Amino acid sequence: MGKIKLLSDQIINQIAAGEIVERPCSALKEIVENSIDANAKNINIFLKHGGKSKIVVEDDGDGLLYDDLTMCLQRHATSKLSGLNLFDVKSYGFRGEALPSIASVSNFTIESSGFGISVNFSEISDIFPSKISHGTVVTIENLFNQVPARLKFLKSDNAELSACISIIENFAIINNRVNFSLRSESRNIISYQNESIENRIANIFGAEIFERSVYFDGSDGAISMSGYLFHPSDSKFSQDFQRFFVNSRFIKDKTISAAIRNAYRDLVPIGRFAIAIIFIEVDPFYVDVNVSPTKSEIRFRDSKYMQKIITDIVKKNLNKFDRIITPINANVITHKNLSDDEVTSAPYFDQRVTDYLIDSDNFKTQFRDNNNSIFSKISLKENIEIETIKSEFQPKTFENLKDEKFFGIPICQIFDSYIISEKEDSIIIIDQHAVHEKITQMKILKELEIGQKQYLVTPETIKISDKQKEQFTENEQNLLDCGFEIELSFDQKSLTILAIPSVIDEKTATDFISNILDFGEELTLPAAIRQKIANIACHNSIRFGRKLSIIEIDALLRQMEMTESIHQCNHHRPSFIQITKEQLEKMFHRT
Repeated sequence: MGKIKLLSDQIINQIAAGEIVERPCSALKEIVENSIDANAKNINIFLKHGGKSKIVVEDDGDGLLYDDLTMCLQRHATSKLSGLNLFDVKSYGFRGEALPSIASVSNFTIESSGFGISVNFSEISDIFPSKISHGTVVTIENLFNQVPARLKFLKSDNAELSACISIIENFAIINNRVNFSLRSESRNIISYQNESIENRIANIFGAEIFERSVYFDGSDGAISMSGYLFHPSDSKFSQDFQRFFVNSRFIKDKTISAAIRNAYRDLVPIGRFAIAIIFIEVDPFYVDVNVSPTKSEIRFRDSKYMQKIITDIVKKNLNKFDRIITPINANVITHKNLSDDEVTSAPYFDQRVTDYLIDSDNFKTQFRDNNNSIFSKISLKENIEIETIKSEFQPKTFENLKDEKFFGIPICQIFDSYIISEKEDSIIIIDQHAVHEKITQMKILKELEIGQKQYLVTPETIKISDKQKEQFTENEQNLLDCGFEIELSFDQKSLTILAIPSVIDEKTATDFISNILDFGEELTLPAAIRQKIANIACHNSIRFGRKLSIIEIDALLRQMEMTESIHQCNHHRPSFIQITKEQLEKMFHRT
């Protein structure tokens, strides 16, 4: 008799359960998927001990017929896969393994259409009468009680409950017209009603940070995208706040994660992750959802192509944050409540700044640059450039000016470091160093993209090792695109630098190439270029302590309006804050 034997159905189901059901949230996910596929509009969930002791899912979906009760507990039996193409999958559950797998490691009951059936760790009961006449009720108890190897890996009740909440949140985002409720022990944890997707996301992530998010959409070839990108200042230390949905299925995917990281690279510090909700629609032919038993991962047929598309679409929309000015929280400013007898006189406001702007003579005097009239192009120190003023000078009233510019009109400079501008209903306080640093960086980036270069009078030679040669070969095209011209010697033992980008000097360029050659594989050229650009921008930007004229301030405000990602400096700090009129009135107890 041979040594090889077939495994029993019970062992087979337990092996499948180990792949599909890692913890209570995994079982919950499979059952809720069935409810959604059954067109349920109301899904109610009860958990005990984070789902370890009990999970109950009740829905008002299509339900099961009498004959389906037995069939649904057979492996590889499904109603959701039509035809012979496993890749053309549009429903959630399609493998036909979930229910028998869960039933093999728990006390399992399913009731629908007036009947029910139970499984006691793979021991199937006869069909029995049930009071459930509409929809379906699934009960899972004592998960993994007879599989101690799996049971010992479960976490605390709170940790398992938190994982279950995340599962329901993901379903709730993509199914905003379905009502979800979740109760744990005697507590009501979740109650999501039929609502717009904006309200659903605000309920899940918080209304305050959702207000700072921006909606986007875009498409390229076989892929179309939409979703919400959250403000870089709301980034987290965990990727758990990134939610990706491909063809209405929540998934975790390294390709999409890398694309989001690349797009936000200059806006979010290393070690933090942007919050993003991404919906992707793609022809099922280009995606394999059959990668993992839990269907939580996918595989794109051309991951590099997809990553580039997603990065480009997201990055193109990040400049929308430049039109979101986050008001300062007035509640954090402590103050003393003054009684009536403590207010001795009405407040006095110095009108000199306003008078200075309105007075025509002062205004014209200030808006001159040495011997040049203000109609000419004005080049200021430290790389500030102002576009030619083409129309004749026509003084406008202070009130009319306020509404024309997004960053308002200049009022004054304080501490020789901060700029105050005014809009119709708010004032903006701007860090002059931060914004000019960003303007400089973006200018350099554009020059690098164009590949502007300067040829060296005397070419520079660098000796290289075999490892450095490989690093150069890998990055040669990227260096060429940035404005370098470098030749590898005949014996492949040295490099000759013929031309360098116009934005850096010869020594900086030589040091930069040497650093590139010494970098490991993890550090890519774009990251090195960005770091160098940030250093150059910092070095050449306006510094704290420099006095600016009104015309220089106005020029800076206008350049801010034409610069992408101006809301943050190169070191991910805010460039400006806003205080609204309403907040000021609140501070002075006028509201």
